[in-house]
Amino acid sequence: MKDLADHIFDILENSVTSEATEVKVILGLRNKRFSCRIKDNGRGIKNEDVTDPFVTSRKERKVGLGLSLLKKTAENTNGFLRISRLEGNGTFLEFETDISHIDAKPFGDLAKVFVDAMRSWPDVDFEVLIKKEKSQNEPVLNTKEIRDVMDCADIQHKEIQDFVYQSIDKELKKIGINTQFGEF
Repeated sequence: MKDLADHIFDILENSVTSEATEVKVILGLRNKRFSCRIKDNGRGIKNEDVTDPFVTSRKERKVGLGLSLLKKTAENTNGFLRISRLEGNGTFLEFETDISHIDAKPFGDLAKVFVDAMRSWPDVDFEVLIKKEKSQNEPVLNTKEIRDVMDCADIQHKEIQDFVYQSIDKELKKIGINTQFGEF
C-alpha cells in the first residue's frame, strides 16, 4: 500500500466484510503525528493475532496482508497499531504515525477514501470526524444524516459525492493535511 489512504480504505473494507452497518472514523494531526481511530459494529475480531499476515478470516485466500502492513507502516515511524474487540459486537482500531519521519508514507487522497466508501457500500452508515486541537471532534461526514436531510436513500449522486469530498478535504486542510497532493 503506497499511502495512508490505501490503509484506511483497507480497514473500511475489513469492517464491511465483517458485516458492519456503521463505521465511525476520527482523523487527527497534532505535532506531526497523524492519528486514525476506526470503530465499527461488525462481528468483531477473534482472539487471533490479526496482524499476522498468515491469519485471515477470508475463505478465498489464506493470507491477509493489510493489517500487518499497517502495523509495519506505523511502527517504522515510531507509531503504533492497536486493535481490540468491542463488548458485544464490533472492532476498535487505532493507529498513529509520525509524518515527519523519513519512513513516513504520504497521506494520499484521504477525502476520496470516504467518497469511494460511500460509492462502494451505499448501505453502510459512515461517520467521519476531525480531531481539532483544543476542541471536540468536528463532524465532516455522516451518511445517515445526508440520507435524512436529502430525503433519499441514494447517496450515489455525483453532486452529493462532490460536496462530501470538498467538505472533508477543506476540514483536513484546516488541520494541516493536504489530501489532494498527499502532502503535509
